[in-house]
Amino acid sequence: MKEKKYAGKLQHDVGISIMLAALFLSAIVLSLGDEYSFTENLIMVIASFLIAAIASLGFITLAVILAGLATVSFLGIKIFMVFSQGMMIEPVSFLWIVIPGLTVVGCVLYVNGQNKMIIENALLKRQVEELVMIDPLTNLYNLRSMFMDMQTQVSFAERNNQAISLMVIKLKYHEELKKVLKPSQYEQVLIKISKVVVHTVRLEDRVYAIDDNGTLAIILTTDRKGCSSVYDRVRRNMEKPETFADISSHPIRVEVQIGYLQYNKEEFQRDARLFLARVQEEADYDAYG
Repeated sequence: MKEKKYAGKLQHDVGISIMLAALFLSAIVLSLGDEYSFTENLIMVIASFLIAAIASLGFITLAVILAGLATVSFLGIKIFMVFSQGMMIEPVSFLWIVIPGLTVVGCVLYVNGQNKMIIENALLKRQVEELVMIDPLTNLYNLRSMFMDMQTQVSFAERNNQAISLMVIKLKYHEELKKVLKPSQYEQVLIKISKVVVHTVRLEDRVYAIDDNGTLAIILTTDRKGCSSVYDRVRRNMEKPETFADISSHPIRVEVQIGYLQYNKEEFQRDARLFLARVQEEADYDAYG
């Protein structure tokens, strides 16, 4: 992956260097030509810039055709003038034989290198996202981490014949809150909720941020009765007037929906996604929320 990354950047740099060198040569030819060749040199300069622009936009075939036409037309006109009028060809004018071609080659390398870099960066970004296990806003473990830990916790609970449960806490009316609060204030709401939950549960009960809408999940090493106790504590702490008082100058009402289920081997068969989906349904039907 590292070699491919450098290959794309090298191709990009070499391409743009060749393209700029070709355009620089065209400017030199224009400046060194005499008054009789100024017009044709100016036309070739314009043609070179046009070819570079077309090739840079990705129309490589059209750029190659235009470069070929420009070179052949220039040579044809020069040969005609030599045989019909006996005019001498300035040595510097021979650069027009290679400048259009160099311009296309440079642009092709530049475009291909640029495309490779875009693809490589997109792939790298996706790989980084797949490795990220922490929610950047709340610093809690994310959904991917929760699924990994769920398998471990379920196996441990089954071996030791212990109860394990999952609780989901959803922020109600999150779209409405986004509309009435500034982005920074909305983020503060999510952070506050996560802190309340983390401080409410036991240290061994890990809290996860499982989406961008403030939804939290908790793997609880307890049964359904213990979940009910956690449910009540979370509700009490969420409803304290001081919890969200410092976020906005205007009073805001933050409501959550909470659902929980105790793990059942016969029902869920170690399917963490199914388990989570059922608990989310429980949260959706939370009568209190």
